[in-house]
Amino acid sequence: MSFKERVVFLDRAALTPDDLPIPGFEHNWSEFPFTETADLVPRLFWATTAITHATPIDAGAIGQLHKLIRVVVTGPAVVDGAACEAKGIVVRHLPAVDAPGPALIGLLEAMVAESRDPA
Repeated sequence: MSFKERVVFLDRAALTPDDLPIPGFEHNWSEFPFTETADLVPRLFWATTAITHATPIDAGAIGQLHKLIRVVVTGPAVVDGAACEAKGIVVRHLPAVDAPGPALIGLLEAMVAESRDPA
């Protein structure tokens, strides 16, 4: 049985539907147009991957997220890097590109592959 990733895009309204291909790994995908602070932990509670554009993720939230493995930041969102590092959560920022959707999925697929590599 393979491990199914749980990906949550906290503020999907930042990219249009045409901009985002489907990832090539087994996953459950949830997305929200935007996320209020009070909804952050409930939305990410079972997530292995968080994608955020402008929704901040602070140390208090990170401390409650026991399944989170990685965070992808696509915009100006502030993510508490020290809290993530302390829990072994990898944080990567999407570089500015002309086609952010495909670049986001490429980065996400690379991060998932890295976390599954036993080396």
